Amino acid sequence: MARCAELLEPIAEELHQEVLASDVVHTDDTPVTLAKSAGGGSRQARVWVYLNREGRHWYEFTDSRKRDGPARVFREFTGYLQADAYGGYDHLFFPGGATEVACWAHVRRKFVDAEATDAALAKEAIDRIRVLFAIEEAAKDLDDAARAELRRARARPLVEEFRAWLDLAETEALPKSPLGKAIVYARNQWPALTRYLGDGRLAISNNAAERALRPFALGRKNWLFFQREGGGKTAAILMSLLMTAKAAGIHAGDYFRAVLLRISTCTDVKLLTPHGWKQQFEAEVTGRRQALIEQIVRDA
Repeated sequence: MARCAELLEPIAEELHQEVLASDVVHTDDTPVTLAKSAGGGSRQARVWVYLNREGRHWYEFTDSRKRDGPARVFREFTGYLQADAYGGYDHLFFPGGATEVACWAHVRRKFVDAEATDAALAKEAIDRIRVLFAIEEAAKDLDDAARAELRRARARPLVEEFRAWLDLAETEALPKSPLGKAIVYARNQWPALTRYLGDGRLAISNNAAERALRPFALGRKNWLFFQREGGGKTAAILMSLLMTAKAAGIHAGDYFRAVLLRISTCTDVKLLTPHGWKQQFEAEVTGRRQALIEQIVRDA
């Protein structure tokens, strides 16, 4: 696996560049255990995901959650960046830099946490947010312009009502209670939370990035830790190509086999990314496999 990752690293780097060339990027991170760190002993490390609307995934392993990772990755990025409210992103959002897009799913979770202590008000907030997500479900098959128009007509009035409701609910909630914290969280994120209303390219939540991290969240229950930093890098490279291939709807086995055979002769790395391979080589590979299957069936 390490040797394959070494060979495939230029393709993962091309994915990195293609993701950052996008107008909209989703990002999130998840903790992993590094058994033998450079400083000795084990420590908590991180896997970050960066993905665009076309399903290009690029993962990066870092030995901590310091803001150096996002700061380095998004140093020259000027598009929309959808993420959670982690403070490490804040310095990216300046005039001429990235534009922040917040996540309504995170807001909803804050109110879900508040149900145990303020059931009535928390439930009302959850119900209001649920309607916003229902509108998004109705808009998922629309083009960007039509989606934005639907949001302006149906979602924007509800969001404005929700803001007024937050102001009223704040007068009834204890400031340090779970409900009070949920209200403050939503109000602090307000400009970034409402940004999706005016642009059909933007999502209401960052769930796409969270789903992209699920293989690591589930996988670490089996493999438990990365032995060394090299293992984290290997996993990030291979997962970048695997998850992008799955998102592109191509057979991962066919893709990896074909790319490893072509990598020594193909001079254009863009043709070896999952999307490039799908466009250039998939029909040939699939046709050849189908012909072999038919021959085996005839011979049998």
